[in-house]
Amino acid sequence: MKKLVAILLAAMMMLSMVSFASAESGGDYVKLTWVNGNAPAPIDNAEVLEELNKISRKELGVEVDIIYMTSDQVQTAIQAGEVYDMYFTCSWYNNFNNNVSNGIFANIWGKVQEVTPALWATMPENIWNLARSSDGGLYAIPVKKDYAPMNFIVYDAQFAKDAGIEIPEAISSWDEMTPYLVAMKEAMTKDPTLGQYPVNIGGAPAGMESSFDFIDRTPLIGVKFGTTEVISVFDDPDVVERYRTMHKWHDMGLVNPDAPTLTEDAIDSKLHHISFVQAWNDYDYTPSRGFWVEMTKYSGPFVNTDGVQGAMTGFDATLADNPERLELCLKYQELVNTNKEYRDILAFGIPGKHFNYRDVIDENGNNLGQVAVRTELGKSNYSPWRFSQGSYSLNSVEASEETLNGTYPLPVVDQWDKYFAECETAPESKISGFTFNSSAFNTQYTEISAIKDEYLKDIQCGVVDPDVAIPEMRAKLEAAGLNDIIAEAQRQLDEYLASKVQ
Repeated sequence: MKKLVAILLAAMMMLSMVSFASAESGGDYVKLTWVNGNAPAPIDNAEVLEELNKISRKELGVEVDIIYMTSDQVQTAIQAGEVYDMYFTCSWYNNFNNNVSNGIFANIWGKVQEVTPALWATMPENIWNLARSSDGGLYAIPVKKDYAPMNFIVYDAQFAKDAGIEIPEAISSWDEMTPYLVAMKEAMTKDPTLGQYPVNIGGAPAGMESSFDFIDRTPLIGVKFGTTEVISVFDDPDVVERYRTMHKWHDMGLVNPDAPTLTEDAIDSKLHHISFVQAWNDYDYTPSRGFWVEMTKYSGPFVNTDGVQGAMTGFDATLADNPERLELCLKYQELVNTNKEYRDILAFGIPGKHFNYRDVIDENGNNLGQVAVRTELGKSNYSPWRFSQGSYSLNSVEASEETLNGTYPLPVVDQWDKYFAECETAPESKISGFTFNSSAFNTQYTEISAIKDEYLKDIQCGVVDPDVAIPEMRAKLEAAGLNDIIAEAQRQLDEYLASKVQ
């Protein structure tokens, strides 16, 4: 057993026996638990769960309790020996690599193919292989979504059009957006309803380091995409240039100064600031923003382990000793990833209450397909993380009334088909399939996390000059053992790559 399991196994087994037995004795249905998404839970979560359970009872004889926790709450629960059947996991929420290193997740390689062939068939084999760890095990099911990352800046398309600012479909650097931001800032001084800052963020801009091929986001190490030399993210000139641009924008008064102290939930998406997103061509943020927006791409697509492992579902290690329950969990995830009715309810809520199905009719009267349009109640009472739940491409494309009545461009119903076709030709990382066993550095990771808390958000949000702050932070990271971690990661990577050519 790995370190943490060796400490907690007895307690976990006792708790699992009690919780599993009590769940099964409550009626004719087995009750499974799934930690999925950030707290707090949606207001109408219980009501939606009942609709979902009507389907899972009929199909599998199970009920599922979907539990919402912050990442810190999940880790605290795990360390306290609490047992849940399934967990959302990635690099920044309920850290996948740490959980694998500490033996928290069950190895399901072979079982997915055998028990849930329909689930296995939803994704190409290379995507499944990228979800595997270096020991050959599969410790979580990847979510079928934008697993070849593409990163965009979302902007107010009507304002750009009216101001005569042409923003291309793709930009090579964030600084190309500066003229737009300056014009938007001027407009905001005249019309405060637009907002106060054209770059209004809570915490770091999403995806600003995503073009870096991460190995482990805790110590911020990886490789420059297309290489195999392990380096710090601060050695990637593209990422550092984004830090410099953020600092430039901050000094120009374009960024909200309290960004490092806020969370994403604190930002009003209805204001006309730009947003930083991971998405794909033809995805439309107009429904969620409430006004016409377009996107400009600055990175991707590229296929790598970090992208595939960017959203997954892991299974508690104790399930290895309860194969019947593990099979039920796998079959439940097969339901989530193959049953469109279930998936749409999970994503949007109850049809007719939280959302409605609508047909997309083009100017020639052709029916292009069906989309989901949220009601006002749905927007306020049920908007969970769709990317954490299961196959994103299975749920209906979301649209708004304005995109259907001609006010804004029509939604692209077949956007996922186009995206997955693009994935087939996207370049693939040279370290694909490698995962770093960091279990020997638990103490160093604790110190490194504290150093990151001291510096990183200020750097990412532009509050400090990166050319000053990064060397200071780097010196502390190295004193905490960063170079030893890089050396060990390089050793493991070299060993992994050598094993692939044998």
